[in-house]
Amino acid sequence: MSIGESVSTQPVPMEVRAVSLDRIQESKDNPRRFFDEAKLLELAENIKAHGVLQPVLVRPLPEGPEGAYELVAGARRFRASKLAGKQTIPATVRELNDAECREIQLIENLQRADIHELDEALGYRALRDLNPELYTVETIAAKIGKTAKYIYGRMKLVDLIPAVQTAFYEGRLTVAHAREIARLQPRDQERALAECFPGHRSIKSILKDRKAEAVSVRELREWIEREIHLDLKNSPFDAADGNLLPAAGPCTACPKRTGNNPLLFPEIRNKSLCTDPGCYKAKVEALVKLRVTPLIEQGRKPLQVSEVPYWQTHTKAPNTLYEGQYRRAEREGDCADTQVAVVVDGRKAGTVLHICTSEKCKTHGRASRYEVSPQEREQRRNIALAARIQKEVRLRILQAVRQELPGTLSRPDFEMVALDYFRRLGHDNHHRLFQVYGWEEKKSKTSWGGFSVEHEKLAQEQIRSMTAADLNRFIVTSALISDLYYGGYGGDDVLSKDSNLAEAASRYKVDSAKITATVKAELSAKRKGAKSAARGSKRGRQRGGAGC
Repeated sequence: MSIGESVSTQPVPMEVRAVSLDRIQESKDNPRRFFDEAKLLELAENIKAHGVLQPVLVRPLPEGPEGAYELVAGARRFRASKLAGKQTIPATVRELNDAECREIQLIENLQRADIHELDEALGYRALRDLNPELYTVETIAAKIGKTAKYIYGRMKLVDLIPAVQTAFYEGRLTVAHAREIARLQPRDQERALAECFPGHRSIKSILKDRKAEAVSVRELREWIEREIHLDLKNSPFDAADGNLLPAAGPCTACPKRTGNNPLLFPEIRNKSLCTDPGCYKAKVEALVKLRVTPLIEQGRKPLQVSEVPYWQTHTKAPNTLYEGQYRRAEREGDCADTQVAVVVDGRKAGTVLHICTSEKCKTHGRASRYEVSPQEREQRRNIALAARIQKEVRLRILQAVRQELPGTLSRPDFEMVALDYFRRLGHDNHHRLFQVYGWEEKKSKTSWGGFSVEHEKLAQEQIRSMTAADLNRFIVTSALISDLYYGGYGGDDVLSKDSNLAEAASRYKVDSAKITATVKAELSAKRKGAKSAARGSKRGRQRGGAGC
């Protein structure tokens, strides 16, 4: 499909002229947001030598002064011309309305092989938002030559939270990762991003680590199925009830139910999955409240109980009793301690029952299915005995080894200490040590089909080839390596005087002030040299074509 066919079949008047760069304003709706600075500099050098070979496309600036234009297509050529010091640029001037302008921008960008999937998604979304009735998913798919499923999946990428967008733009996540995460609610997307990089403590550390490698898409999908998706067939509430939580409506008509949105969840066979745990939880809470309210109106104070065993719950809700903390009663009045209660989670949420919480109750004390049997008690004793034996055996082996240790470490002991120290440093410091020693971080194939760096295995090979003196230096270097981390962003975070690195420098008479001055001079000179090299580099073939 040509651009001329995109909106109108009538001939569009146009002309090419030299337009002053300061009379052109970049379009705020350009779907292309990422520009490679190095390639822009290369294109600028090319323009200095040969000029702009293909005109940019502009239109009179809507509601702007006479002679002002809005850039429709050619942002790279426009920016590179400025870097090249040009005053004007050849431009095709066309009278275009907003719809024609946006569609041309989208199609121009889609014709480029290097467009990022998120920029592509922004283009589709902008076109749809321009006229939702005209630009439906189906009509956009027809114009672009893609399937409706493809367009919808791309458009969903716009819903990624900023942190995931950043990781996606910078190549830490593939489009397959991004697509899986984009189908989640914002509060779950952050959890999914953290799950993609299990070795990092926070989202900030993920975005900071340029070499962070995500788990496989299969692992991410399995985590989502396990931790996020909820089967409505097992819900305690009626999925067709639109009055339980009016703001959410019935689940049977909700677009977050997999069966109601085949364009977004084409590969999921179970059509009754809820993909919004927050909404699901809110409906459970609404159901519980619905059952509790009549009891309160009767002057009763129902307890909250869970069917989850107490010993399996890591995070316990306040004012809630868990299995093992109460016993079920057949009816009210079974004993003097019987109380009314409501189940607050699980498939039986909202169920009203009667419980007894007294440990001394003669009626229910022996009726609990959680009472430990004599066989279980004996089994627990045996397990505890085996644990004590292992602990004592290991302690005595260590004491015996200590008695045999020589005053000078043997070669195997030296290697063991060095490798154990390395193992405890963590991923970031492993990477720093490899950089300090200049060791190659070779990637190897993982069991899930991806690639990762096995730092410990590679370090073991290096350690075994070291001399005793090298091992001494390696252990001390390992103790200092964490001080290479720099967390400041304002340039005023200096090395602490009580850090291992600063104290070692003082101990070995290293002139830190002199090193600081030398580094400043070298990097300042390098920066000036880079600017000169950019201005005087070889002029290659002009790039940019028709892309925005």
